[in-house]
Amino acid sequence: MNAIERRFIISNKIRNFLTFLFVCFIAFGMVVSFVKFPVSVAGIFFKVEPPAYVPIQADHTYARAIGYNKVQLIYENQNESVIVWATSKLGWNNVSDWDESLTLPDGTTAYYTVGANDTQMFSWTKGKVEYSIDYKGTRYLAKDEFIKTALSIK
Repeated sequence: MNAIERRFIISNKIRNFLTFLFVCFIAFGMVVSFVKFPVSVAGIFFKVEPPAYVPIQADHTYARAIGYNKVQLIYENQNESVIVWATSKLGWNNVSDWDESLTLPDGTTAYYTVGANDTQMFSWTKGKVEYSIDYKGTRYLAKDEFIKTALSIK
């Protein structure tokens, strides 16, 4: 076997190994987006803590990774759900017409709106993480409930 054949075999092995790594990376990303994690492990994706207060009595709680920079913390029961979104991609939550701008007690600007299907939405930025709370249910949540939930995130 001459030097050219040896180089071809080595480059072919390297190409196969890199292809394998690429396929594993893509498969891992797809699997992670469908898997339900305990809310307590949401911080493994980036520094995010679950809220200490949620305005509903949740029968089911879990987290989902949405891509590599966004997490959903989901709290739900038969009649209502609260989804806390957290992302390191600032500016992702671009609702065109927020109904109201609020100031949290710590001086942070937050935004509130009622969206499609009567989903109440509340958004703010804390540090390098942008949060959003979506509430969907049979009752109307007061804005104070969103503020209390936001302030309970450390």
